[in-house]
Amino acid sequence: MSIEAKANEVLWVEKYRPMVIGDTILPAKTKAAFKKFVADQSIPNLLLTGGPGVGKTTIAKAMLDELGCDYLIKNGSLNVNIDTLRYDISTFASAVSFTGGRKYVIFDEADYLNAANVQPALRNFIEEYSSNCGFIFTCNFKHKIIQPLHSRCSVIDFSFDKTELPKLQVQVAKRVFEILGKEEIEYTKEAVIEIVKR
Repeated sequence: MSIEAKANEVLWVEKYRPMVIGDTILPAKTKAAFKKFVADQSIPNLLLTGGPGVGKTTIAKAMLDELGCDYLIKNGSLNVNIDTLRYDISTFASAVSFTGGRKYVIFDEADYLNAANVQPALRNFIEEYSSNCGFIFTCNFKHKIIQPLHSRCSVIDFSFDKTELPKLQVQVAKRVFEILGKEEIEYTKEAVIEIVKR
């Protein structure tokens, strides 16, 4: 087992990350949009926006895994620069997929990508590799993504109506009970419910 695999067993966020769209906890309308992409076997270039921890990266991975797509993940906060695009992204995006389908690049935390040079260059990459590779960007602050990238992506905002909150809280509480049970952690339902409400 690799060091990364061992670390993922320790981090519950990875160990229990939903692997399919059906297991995610999202507002019904948002979840339905992703299910349709998978059902149609056609995922457009996407800009997924919303606060940290709402499931943007999880849903991107789940969609691509359900379709069996080859994909590469780059974290925008970890020094993604022009050389990264020229070598890593260009090499991946131009090569034929092992599975024969469309490939994807996920830019996680894309709002950290340099807006002066990296983001404008990505605009050209989206066009140049459109026949072979799609792009999914996740960000917390969509205003930090330049307009030319917005215009080349379908933007999905992970905000939700307050009327949906009680239903989502129930789903989160059930998931927490399930995880705590599997990990054999003692808890009280009241404490979990109070934390979920907060």
